[in-house]
Amino acid sequence: MNSPATSVRRPWHALGLLLIALLAQGAAHAAWPDRPIKLIWPYAAGGLGNNLARLLTDGLSQRLGQPVILDIRPGAGGTLGTSALKAAAPDGYTIMLGTIAPLSLAPSLYKNLPYDPVKDFEPIAMTFVGPNIIVVNATSPFKTFGDLVAYARANPGKLSYGTAGNGSTFQLTAGLFSQLTKGEMLNVPYKGGAPAFMALLGNEIQVVFGNTDSLSHVASGRMRALAVMSARRTPVAADIPTTTELGMPELVLDSWYGLVAPAGTPHDIIERLNKETAAVLASPRVKEQLKTLSTDAAQNTSAAYLGATIASEIARWRPVIQAAGITPD
Repeated sequence: MNSPATSVRRPWHALGLLLIALLAQGAAHAAWPDRPIKLIWPYAAGGLGNNLARLLTDGLSQRLGQPVILDIRPGAGGTLGTSALKAAAPDGYTIMLGTIAPLSLAPSLYKNLPYDPVKDFEPIAMTFVGPNIIVVNATSPFKTFGDLVAYARANPGKLSYGTAGNGSTFQLTAGLFSQLTKGEMLNVPYKGGAPAFMALLGNEIQVVFGNTDSLSHVASGRMRALAVMSARRTPVAADIPTTTELGMPELVLDSWYGLVAPAGTPHDIIERLNKETAAVLASPRVKEQLKTLSTDAAQNTSAAYLGATIASEIARWRPVIQAAGITPD
């Protein structure tokens, strides 16, 4: 039979073991990171997003004292790489630079999406924001946005556009354009934005509703910019009119990029990653490089802001996707 003294000691013994476990866990977190970190980019190599991801891997490697290795996992509109993030251990050693497509559009595009963007991931930081631009080949007969609208309305099914893959923002904005003009277009999906722009340069397609990767081609005279899909003009393309100015204020979409981690990643690690990411974005070197990429660092880099953006964009674009009949197939 246990003595009274033994029964009294047992609760304190259990409490002591709990404290030891908590201290050990805290020490493990304090040591983070003690090995390389993997940053998933869920699209193909090359292009704007890949370059932005490398800015983060380079900057975070320096600030964290461990290599941050870019893991390129393209496919299915970014959902394959995002699924890999969900399957990763929530220990701070696997993170992802996500975009609106896999984090906010995919829930309305895929019937059996293997992850829930709100429940399965921890937001770390909003990182970059950039405009989207409608471009055509410089030899195109479409001289203005109005020309494109008129042709789409008069010739349903004859206008072809390139996308960075099914379910991408390229397809979303093109689908919304089709919905607004009542002019059905032919979607030609590519494995990333860079191949879509190359196809436009080769006259394989007629138009791309894409990101600022096109601006270098516009500057070289090989492409013509018809409109920026924004509510107001952007400093990186101040001479290009907006869709709002041109009479189509519904056709507005900014590209954003946010860092996320698997759900359950310790809060102190999330806070450290947020702090170091904000420092990277504020560095003079990154600010200068972003000018060449025609993209801005996010003004609000908080985890809470990214989480709220993911949720609000899901709600905003669900009816658009359904009405336009956009599918990932």
